[in-house]
Amino acid sequence: MAYKDSFKNQNWLLPLSIKQMIPENHICFFVEEFADNLDFSEFDLKFEGAGAPAYHPRILAKILLQGMLSKERSSRKIASACRESFVFMYLAEKVAPDFRTICRFRRENADFLKQVFKETIKLASEYNLLDLSFIAIDGTTMKANANRKRTLKKEQISKLDEIVNKLVEEDLRQDELDEKLDEGNLTHMDKRDFKKIVSEYQRVKNKTKIKEKLEKVKEEVAKDEKLKKVSLTDPESRMMQNKQRVRELSYNTQLSVDKNQIIVATDVCQDGHDAHQLIPQIENVKENVELTGEEKFSADCGYSDAENIKYCEENGIGLFVPSRAQAQKFDGKEESLNHDKYEYDEERDELVVGEVRFKRSGGYTRKDGRKIVTFYNKELGKKKDVPEFFRERLRMRDKMNTDEGRAIYAFRKITVEPVIGQIKENFEFRQFCLRGLNGARIEVNIVASVHNLKKIWKRLREREEILSEDRDLSGKILDLEIFMGFYFEIEFIVGRPLLLADPTTKGRRAQRGRAPQPKARSGEVFLLPKNQIGAVVFTYFNINYCVADNMSVRTREGAVFGSFSKKEHLYMNILILYKYGKRGFSQTHTQCKEW
Repeated sequence: MAYKDSFKNQNWLLPLSIKQMIPENHICFFVEEFADNLDFSEFDLKFEGAGAPAYHPRILAKILLQGMLSKERSSRKIASACRESFVFMYLAEKVAPDFRTICRFRRENADFLKQVFKETIKLASEYNLLDLSFIAIDGTTMKANANRKRTLKKEQISKLDEIVNKLVEEDLRQDELDEKLDEGNLTHMDKRDFKKIVSEYQRVKNKTKIKEKLEKVKEEVAKDEKLKKVSLTDPESRMMQNKQRVRELSYNTQLSVDKNQIIVATDVCQDGHDAHQLIPQIENVKENVELTGEEKFSADCGYSDAENIKYCEENGIGLFVPSRAQAQKFDGKEESLNHDKYEYDEERDELVVGEVRFKRSGGYTRKDGRKIVTFYNKELGKKKDVPEFFRERLRMRDKMNTDEGRAIYAFRKITVEPVIGQIKENFEFRQFCLRGLNGARIEVNIVASVHNLKKIWKRLREREEILSEDRDLSGKILDLEIFMGFYFEIEFIVGRPLLLADPTTKGRRAQRGRAPQPKARSGEVFLLPKNQIGAVVFTYFNINYCVADNMSVRTREGAVFGSFSKKEHLYMNILILYKYGKRGFSQTHTQCKEW
């Protein structure tokens, strides 16, 4: 067996540029194009005047975005990559920023990085990849950059503050220290961790920094009366339960995703549950994109708070969210909850549970601030507690029991949940690097920007590959515009008027996105929901109609014209029809606009 020749000590006669060392279709060129079009005017004013020259923010923005794409989030690793990796050297424009410069830029420009995320949404809209007909909201816990062993209870914070004051004055004797450490009803593990913290603080020379850190901890405790433990490394983080049912210091990350899995809103909060995050997320969506009122919002049962439902009803927002009992049923789990199995008699103001009636008897406010309405049955001596806005909850329950409600809840699982999996698994974003709530929001905006850029880049590559297969064919498609809407109106002018069939009149099969019964007349075009990727019915010339479903393009008689994958777009159906049609597909104009 012979080995291939290598050229270890061979020099290039003409040195190659760094750009030539990178594959032509690399995503870094798309990142570069995006970053070059950002607005950096605010930095021009900031760095105006005397002083040492600064690195252009364009360079720092590019390497931060590429760092997230390459799973290099640490500022030290990014700085190292700018000296070792062709991709980072190209994006850094042959300069090597220090890791401190990268870290400061990321932490001090939260507003700019948030604007970068908004620009990715605008870019998706420009390429007609933004489909706001359906928006799914979900949350996930992300581990904070905090040491679990450096957490203290409320009573320990005041002790530590007293000890640090003594350490600052340098008059605390060892016997006094041991006496203070042994005070209180603390477990052995709490005492051990407390002693380690104090011993570390004793070795620190600058005690004023410790004092400042303790002040932040005390401020955080004062904000949240329910806070039982607080972290010394990241006071703003909270103990939350992850998917493995392990409690750890984390933040709650909220994402809103459109139908094409483009992230349209993000947020990070300190709540361990999602019940109070629906309204802020909808407001964030409104801030980033313009809504028409026809959008459908969907969320899981964690958002099924009655106040959220009331807010959406009052603001004309189409919300679809199941109760916990319904979620168990939809997910095929054991139905152990029955808290919403009742009806309301509005005329008599009574709750009906089976055949038993409960009359309104009053209400109260729980410790968490939620208002409860109580209904009572004297004969049985039993009461039934329901939320204050239980009527809204019942209307949503009935709405989710319809075919549309079930379909939307099922569709939510294949929109927002894969995005969370993409971020955690493919980007390896499972833990924050920056500390504090603001730092966590900065990192989420960066990863959301990168996710959107990668989605857009992939879709554009798919389009280019399709068109490159037959350039002559693509030239015959005139003025074709694709809008990824929930419904499509397609009108082909082929020398005679085309009729338009309403999908709501074609029975339940058409409403579910399936092919309708073969009742089309010549020149008729059906409208179908976009649930089935590119599901459209064409009729032209001597072919009565043609169904373009997820797998193939067929005539009424069942003859297959061509096939395509689920990822391809609506205009591919037209390409296939033209390429494989019996008599060809001649047209003078093509108009495709959003329904």
